[in-house]
Amino acid sequence: MLRSAVRGEACRRWRTGAAVVLAAVLLGSAARVAPAAADPLPINPTVTATVWAHSPTTAEYRITGGYSANSAEGDVIVRRTSTGAYTVTLEGGATTGGVAHAVAYGGGPVHCTIAGWYRSLVAPDLVIQVRCFAATGAPVDSRFVATFTNRKQIHQGRLAWFVTDQAAPTGVRTLPATYRYDSTGGEIRYERLATGRYQLHLNPHPPSEYGHPYFPLTHVTALGTSAVNCQIAWPDHLQVRCANAAGIPVDARFTVTYGVRIDLLGHSAGPRFASGTLYGEQASGGLISGDSYNSVLADYGGARGTLLGTGRYQMTFQGTGTAYGTAFVNAHAPHFDSQPIRGHCVLASWFRSGADTVVLVNCYAWLGVPANLNARISYTTWPFA
Repeated sequence: MLRSAVRGEACRRWRTGAAVVLAAVLLGSAARVAPAAADPLPINPTVTATVWAHSPTTAEYRITGGYSANSAEGDVIVRRTSTGAYTVTLEGGATTGGVAHAVAYGGGPVHCTIAGWYRSLVAPDLVIQVRCFAATGAPVDSRFVATFTNRKQIHQGRLAWFVTDQAAPTGVRTLPATYRYDSTGGEIRYERLATGRYQLHLNPHPPSEYGHPYFPLTHVTALGTSAVNCQIAWPDHLQVRCANAAGIPVDARFTVTYGVRIDLLGHSAGPRFASGTLYGEQASGGLISGDSYNSVLADYGGARGTLLGTGRYQMTFQGTGTAYGTAFVNAHAPHFDSQPIRGHCVLASWFRSGADTVVLVNCYAWLGVPANLNARISYTTWPFA
């Protein structure tokens, strides 16, 4: 259930006033097409969007009733192209660069990937491709949450997002500028340490962040059309691990959003947001510990985790409760980098509870058995709720 929007509240969309033009550009290519008429408006506007795709077997539908937000002011359209294969069209959202994420919704042992994103060939839109897979690795129809941002301005903290361009780079690879952004101004590099294991190389946080116990936001999504799950290692180890549906390490491309005092869409001010980790692998006696950052408190903390059962968690983010927003979750790797990743997590639901937001998460070992995994959970309201 998508929070109070399910009760029929009207959809609120962000307004940016940015115009877009028709071009065909795949995954941040620098190629551009001039507008048909003399138009001084930007051809690569900032676009932020989130969608809760709630009808997995419908051939085509427009997201209404508060289930989506598109800063380009257009509608959001979801099309099912085959079993477990979907395109999400952001009308008016044609732009370049950026990063997309996807996660399965509904609580079952399903995981989703981003297959790609590109400017539409026939309209000034942005198209995001999503694939969803059952625990066996077979394609399966599923509800999901998808997000996109190419934001490059923040008011505080630190924001980095990027898309790897090779699954098996040789040595330390520096990403092309069109594939990444870092508010510190630095390059983003990565290297393959072993099959399915990667080390990220980013600038340290800016001086304004030193001495503050700000817990970082980090989310990763596998990029491709195969049943692969990628996840970040222990919060600031800056390693990514990828495995197939049986848990066997595999090389893969992936997308990452990383930062402190920012939300998943790259906002550092305006919306209320929070991000934290529940350490499921350390759960004991019905208790689960965690770490978090909450923008309402502008400080470390402001979250409460509850263990509901094996692999079933509730995260309550204090003071973030509003009518509209979006949640996200990844499993993250065990404490020791030498340990293999053990499974994946999905969104079960989220909803407003008074002044707070409650996010429910289910985690599974490979092949779909419930398991206590570490879970990185985030929530953001829609600006400027």
